[in-house]
Amino acid sequence: MAIKVIPADAPLGAEVCGVNLSRPLNRETVEVVHEAWLEHLVIYFRGQEIDQHQQLAFTQHFGEVGAMRSPRTQLDLKGIPQEPGIMTVSNIRRNGKPLGLAHDGEMWFHSDMCFEENPLKATLLYGIEIPSKGGNTLFANMYLAYERLSKDIKETIRGRTALQMHEFHRTDRPQLREDMSDVAHFSHPVAITHAETGRQALFVNRLMTARINGLDEADSDMLIDELLRVSEDPAIVYEHVWKPGDLVMWDNRCVTHARTDFSETERRLLRRTTTDGSRPFETMVEYSSAGAP
Repeated sequence: MAIKVIPADAPLGAEVCGVNLSRPLNRETVEVVHEAWLEHLVIYFRGQEIDQHQQLAFTQHFGEVGAMRSPRTQLDLKGIPQEPGIMTVSNIRRNGKPLGLAHDGEMWFHSDMCFEENPLKATLLYGIEIPSKGGNTLFANMYLAYERLSKDIKETIRGRTALQMHEFHRTDRPQLREDMSDVAHFSHPVAITHAETGRQALFVNRLMTARINGLDEADSDMLIDELLRVSEDPAIVYEHVWKPGDLVMWDNRCVTHARTDFSETERRLLRRTTTDGSRPFETMVEYSSAGAP
């Protein structure tokens, strides 16, 4: 079956048809998938039947598999530990304990691991059990978010960095503190240049962006609110309604994502893999001088 890439009715996202992820892929297929991913930012494959090893094998085509950073052991439904690089994304609990990190209900827009020096490049999520309603994933196009900023705002953020921090909340803004030793955090440019496409993307989000460095608190909060207003505009968002067997892959360098609420009485189980990224820079000149690949 020939590979088809069908764009979603949205400013990002596309379905890739004609690829069986349970089988080894040749170089030509991987190149088509990679190009579709860069063009559409989010791609998804329907009706896949893959185990954790097959998901890891597919992930490895796009970079080094990201290591699990959680101290909690990731378990499958039978209580068996998952392979390194696998994260269980679920609200299911065994003996009162989550299978992995607890993923219940709504979660605000964010970019995976943006609070580290080297944020993740790609995230791949495979749907196993899906609630009858809700638990959808929203994806925002951060290329368009940057393009839609006013000239004055673009000039204001030029050369500025934002502090990103992780407080393990789902629907609360991060709170600054004097002692940051116990919370993961890192500052990155407010607008970055994508390492492969060369396009500018806004790199802030509601869940993890704590402040714009170099501004007082009031001005920082005001600027963040304006950036979030633009970056969460429904006009630049694709909403993925999950089905069991979906594999969704997105680019954390130019996409933020969020989860819609769902009933705590329904089970939701997905399996996540990632690829490691590199430190983002504001311009390609800076990026090249840093010696990044």
